[in-house]
Amino acid sequence: MLVKTEAIILKTMKYRDTSKIVTFYTKEYGKLKGIAKGARTAKNKFGSALEPMTLSMLVIYKKEHRDLHLIAQCDAINSFKNLTEDLDRMTTALAVIELINQVTHDEEHNLALFALLSETLSALNSSLKNYSSYLHSFRLRLASLFGYAPNFEVCSECGNPLVIDNGEKQYAFQVARGAVFCNHCCMPSDSSTSIRQNVASISISAQGLQILRRLLNAQINSLSNLEFDIQVGNQIDELLRLYLRYHFEGLKPLKSTELFHQNRAAS
Repeated sequence: MLVKTEAIILKTMKYRDTSKIVTFYTKEYGKLKGIAKGARTAKNKFGSALEPMTLSMLVIYKKEHRDLHLIAQCDAINSFKNLTEDLDRMTTALAVIELINQVTHDEEHNLALFALLSETLSALNSSLKNYSSYLHSFRLRLASLFGYAPNFEVCSECGNPLVIDNGEKQYAFQVARGAVFCNHCCMPSDSSTSIRQNVASISISAQGLQILRRLLNAQINSLSNLEFDIQVGNQIDELLRLYLRYHFEGLKPLKSTELFHQNRAAS
């Protein structure tokens, strides 16, 4: 069956002497893999349309009950050229598509997830600063789409609204439930993690909690205006790393972010 769909390229790998195996996240069919014959030759017909992070129009011969399909045509709609012009921005975009590739299964249609991926790459491509906000926001919204939306608004224990001030107040985020305890119900220990009823929690500052709210609810194209210091950023990164690892079985550390940290340490 010949089908046509918008697709974002997640990953490519060499296949035999001249071809590629390409992993896409498509608008109509979810994640698909296909063979692009002759894609590594000098006169290949695909051009840049198969480059990771590219939004393309894909035409494939889709075979039922097959893991690999034949790519008949692929034309770039938006190559998001700015993503590759800055190391930080490129690393963020690569982490986004790597995360999609890890948590999704083949042919699980999710239009909202495709829209989130496309909107995130587009906004990141236009952004000039604060790139990490896009990855943090993407993680939160990804979890929400899979049914793991965290609650940053009320205390999970007493049910009272979490009133955030600018002081040194700390809150405890319970990883399993995606819930926050106010400091009256669960005072975090001095270490970065504590245990409440044998369930791991992680401490988050008042500013970190405030930023998490905005990351989850703000317009994606406004995230470049979200300012926070390195310490708060590290808190948020660790919280989200633990949260996703708990809820997505088998989730591995993102290679793109590891490479970013290695480059930063070497510079």
